[in-house]
Amino acid sequence: MSTESFQSLEHAGWQAKANNYDDLFAAITNQAIVPILSTFGDLAKKRLLDVACGTGHIAGRAGERGALSEGIDFAATMIAKARSNYPRIIFSEGNAEALPYAAEQFDAVACGFGLLHLENPERAIKDAWRVLKPGGRYTFTMWCSPEQGGAFFGLVMGAIKEHGSLNVPLPPAPPIFRFADRNECTKVLTEAGFSPPSFEVLPLKWQASDAHDLLDLIYKSMVRMPMLLVAQTDSAREAIHQAILAGSEKYRQGGTIEFAFPALMVTAEK
Repeated sequence: MSTESFQSLEHAGWQAKANNYDDLFAAITNQAIVPILSTFGDLAKKRLLDVACGTGHIAGRAGERGALSEGIDFAATMIAKARSNYPRIIFSEGNAEALPYAAEQFDAVACGFGLLHLENPERAIKDAWRVLKPGGRYTFTMWCSPEQGGAFFGLVMGAIKEHGSLNVPLPPAPPIFRFADRNECTKVLTEAGFSPPSFEVLPLKWQASDAHDLLDLIYKSMVRMPMLLVAQTDSAREAIHQAILAGSEKYRQGGTIEFAFPALMVTAEK
């Protein structure tokens, strides 16, 4: 795996996860759709682009609000799933860092949890600015760090550090919580030409009755984290699994395990 780039591994991973995503991780990310769309105001007859659209839910729900929406993603399997989910919406395969659109085409650009999967997120932000009309808005979401209340990430990363190693043969990845830092968001967005952004923390959650569902969530609907786990020795991986299962029970209330997945929503105007 060490001979491949971060972007090629991300692409291969999302190509493989499209069929499971809606049944697993979308239960978390879809909670952010209404807040994201609300940042754009009345969407009737406005053009909206959903960047790194995955299975298409932001674009699809925007279309239900009357937007002339479309989505773009680098994984062909995700695009196929999006088209199946929302047959009336235009979905295209393409690169978030080099959008295939002329300048000043869209009233709104959304990116739901996509920036952390890009090798050069600054390029994607600058291209979002390019395709927006003057006065258009750009909204993205990013996971909060364990220090900001991200209990799931704290548990899993803590288990890896304790029982395995983060120094495994994978290509370097951009810092996962980089854009959960408000100062960093402001710096990058304003350098791209946007106004100073506004921020809102979204209290997203994940629930399950069985702790083993957490391992399914990781392996079947995530990309980078399974890579980290697969790269461990067999004994370390088993110890990590057991630590995750035991640790998740601390978040059980009655018959339900509930993890906080807080996300920072960032909105800026061109």
